[in-house]
Amino acid sequence: MSKKAISAIICFVFCVLISFGIQLTSGTLYSQPLAKIDQIEINDQQQDIQATKMNGQDKGESVHLTAKYRNNELDTTHFSEGEQVFYSQGQAEEKKRDGFVFFMVAFLLFTLIFIGGKTGVTTFISVILNSAALFLIVAVYRSYTNISLVIFTAIYTVLSIAITLFLIDGIKKDSLQKFFATLLTVFSAFFICFIAMEIFNDEGLRFEDMGALTRPYRPIFLSGLLVGAIGASLDTVVSVVSTLEEIEAKNPIVTLNQLIHSGKKVGEDISSTMVNVLICSYFSSAIPMMLIYLHNGWSFAQTVSMLLSIEFVRVLCGGFGILLSIPFSLLFFQFNRKGAKQ
Repeated sequence: MSKKAISAIICFVFCVLISFGIQLTSGTLYSQPLAKIDQIEINDQQQDIQATKMNGQDKGESVHLTAKYRNNELDTTHFSEGEQVFYSQGQAEEKKRDGFVFFMVAFLLFTLIFIGGKTGVTTFISVILNSAALFLIVAVYRSYTNISLVIFTAIYTVLSIAITLFLIDGIKKDSLQKFFATLLTVFSAFFICFIAMEIFNDEGLRFEDMGALTRPYRPIFLSGLLVGAIGASLDTVVSVVSTLEEIEAKNPIVTLNQLIHSGKKVGEDISSTMVNVLICSYFSSAIPMMLIYLHNGWSFAQTVSMLLSIEFVRVLCGGFGILLSIPFSLLFFQFNRKGAKQ
């Protein structure tokens, strides 16, 4: 067995032990009341729970808790003996999962390190920075609601692409071509969908599932389109350009026309699979609600119109991003190589 495999096993065991340690011993660090379930009974639509307090001045004392019960867990949580739960005013609210969260994050980090090395570490950091940037943008928007969310999302789009590419590749000419190609692709795909929505005045789009929002739904939907186009476009641009760079590195005498032809072939191969990934990703989230609507007597056509109309637009925006990223990435790659030769 290689040293790398042994190190991977040791790290995995280490993650498991630390996660269990956190799950079992971190209760005293929380200010919110926490209890461990000793016994639980299901009575009609209620869970009656006997538990032991795990923090606070009365730690170790017994407490009786209740929680709603539904077979489908649509709006409730099923608790089990041995689990730790946060509670308030005699109501069990949610499970304590910090140990398991630590395990998943640590396992992801170690996997990225062992597979990607330095690139894996920078990828993990970019995920954290992108998430922080998104939360920051949303927090700023809450203080300046007179400014459209689409503007804030456009700023986040530039930041997200820059963080992802420049943190992994560094600020250099090759990463700049990927940056501008992705930026042009994302905004082009977005404006195609935006103009179409303006021309047809949102006809056929059903926004009922966004009815719980307390802010205008259209800017929020448009912002979602913009964010959704980032991943699809960025992935395709990096795949095409990185492939051409690797071909050129392995075969320095290859001509620019041959590289462009290879890039087109790569783009054709990955575009169909990427679009299918988008379809599966967006439509899968609507399956539970589709089953509920169909079970309650809605026709298939009505259900699709109600639940999938805006998902179709999301898929179209991402699909445009995938397809446009191929010519844009080849265009910037061609400009970069011609400039380098001159």
